[in-house]
Amino acid sequence: MPKPTQAHLDRTIKKNQPLELKQKTLSQMQYYMGAKLIEVGIDPQSVIYRWSVKHKEDEQICTLSAFWGESRKKLLSGEEPLTGAELIDCARANASSGIKKAAQLCGYSTDVSGFQTALKQTSQEMGLSIESLKNLLNN
Repeated sequence: MPKPTQAHLDRTIKKNQPLELKQKTLSQMQYYMGAKLIEVGIDPQSVIYRWSVKHKEDEQICTLSAFWGESRKKLLSGEEPLTGAELIDCARANASSGIKKAAQLCGYSTDVSGFQTALKQTSQEMGLSIESLKNLLNN
């Protein structure tokens, strides 16, 4: 049986929680993920981390994913870019990292133009406001 090359950790956060409490939860997720990786013999410094945030009515589901080995190579290759809601959730959560990093984390490797095109198309298909993604689309 092949060894896993990725891990995911989810937490549900109420949208009305104070910002400090949300940040504390996200920080705890990073710490816990690092500890779990060490526990299974993976160097936390050698993985790629990706955030994803799904928005519900009064809560957010935050997911921290870690990729190493084959999963890391596949993510960086751009062979299987995210699409649909997964793309939007990834783009929003990683926008603060900049357009190039967000494109890479969402599976588009160095294809920033393809990433932006997919974001525009997906936003239109899902009836989302492009305003929430404008910092990624206007670069």
